Amino acid sequence: MATIEKRVGVDGSVQYRVRVRLRGFPPQTATFKRLTDAKKWVQQTESAIREGRHFKTVESRKHTLKEAVERYIQSVFTF
Repeated sequence: MATIEKRVGVDGSVQYRVRVRLRGFPPQTATFKRLTDAKKWVQQTESAIREGRHFKTVESRKHTLKEAVERYIQSVFTF
């Protein structure tokens, strides 16, 4: 679900702050000068999150805690 908030600055400039929140994923935010850019980013970001392309967690899912502990032991206890 996305929320687009219109913000007006002291000088009268308009910005659109976008927040995309999907269950199970951290929220993503961005700021745009044009509403059309904000809406386009929302669509791209939501689809990327749902397809698993947005976050760089794919590499971390390939490794286990056991591998990390073994790598740590090898690096600390090498004589």
